[in-house]
Amino acid sequence: MTRASRMSSSVVRRVLAKPEFSTFLIFVAMLVLTAFLQRNFFDSKSIVRNINAFAPLILVTMGQAVVIVSGGIDLSAGTAVSLLTCVLSTIMKKADPLSGVWAILAALVVALATGLVNGIGIGYLRIPPVIVTFASSFIWLGVALFLRPTPGGEAVDWFYVFYNVGSMNGVSAGIKAFAAVFPPALFLILFGCLVWYLLSRTRIGRYIYAVGSNGDSAYESGIDPARVQTAACLVNSLFIFLAALFFVGQNQSGDARLGDPLTLRAIAAAVVGGIALTGGRGSIYLALVGALILSLVNKIIFFANVSYAYQTLVGGVIVIVAIAASQAYTLYNRKLMARERKTLS
Repeated sequence: MTRASRMSSSVVRRVLAKPEFSTFLIFVAMLVLTAFLQRNFFDSKSIVRNINAFAPLILVTMGQAVVIVSGGIDLSAGTAVSLLTCVLSTIMKKADPLSGVWAILAALVVALATGLVNGIGIGYLRIPPVIVTFASSFIWLGVALFLRPTPGGEAVDWFYVFYNVGSMNGVSAGIKAFAAVFPPALFLILFGCLVWYLLSRTRIGRYIYAVGSNGDSAYESGIDPARVQTAACLVNSLFIFLAALFFVGQNQSGDARLGDPLTLRAIAAAVVGGIALTGGRGSIYLALVGALILSLVNKIIFFANVSYAYQTLVGGVIVIVAIAASQAYTLYNRKLMARERKTLS
């Protein structure tokens, strides 16, 4: 083998060794398996249903990924989603279309307040993120239960715009046909991606990675870690806000326990997507892929007719295997790259 061919092989190996590649391999494997079990998986109606089913986890995972990359973690994300659905469904009155606008503004303020509280606790008070967000989760839950002790409330008719435009009164046939192919949930996800894309082009976006990698070094470089971690929590609250809009658009009501399952699933999805829990490494877009992988795991379990009593066990095993396979694949390729460097030198 010539030196040129060895160098080209090294470049290919370097690409294959990236964690992103192993994440996409796992995603493709899950996609193929799901398509095999669900024969109509690629039908347009099935795709729309799946986007609607996956959207909340995707949005919360992307927000969670921002916090983890900054060196924190949010154990209150699920209860924050629940709180916002209660705020929205309490303020809105079905007979008053304008109340939907006030509800959205109020929910946005509450969302930012939850992010600010977590950010101040993590960044300025230097309380461990697990402690801060675990404690705040009980606060959000308490307020949510105060507002909505039982699931219910109201939503204005136009709030269907966040879930199913075709359900709105007076919508033209053309808009209904468009929404049947491109559901609002897809635009919420794309909007979330746009938010991160714009943020990643700013100093704060770069500082989030720097602080997550090494807060002390970032501070010595003139970066304020407290400010950056607070900003990360605020960005996370925007993704939580989007998830709450979707849920209320879907259910036309609020529920103080609706988001409970999302917290740990979002953290797991971020890890599956290659986000390092130690902070500073990982792509928010790959966290989205991780959420898709975790969502596909649930579909595989369902269409494989796994008994309900074993679904949680099987799901956990699949997630652990996926993470272990990704890590093993990356380490194996890195060792091969190290050998090739020695050979080239």
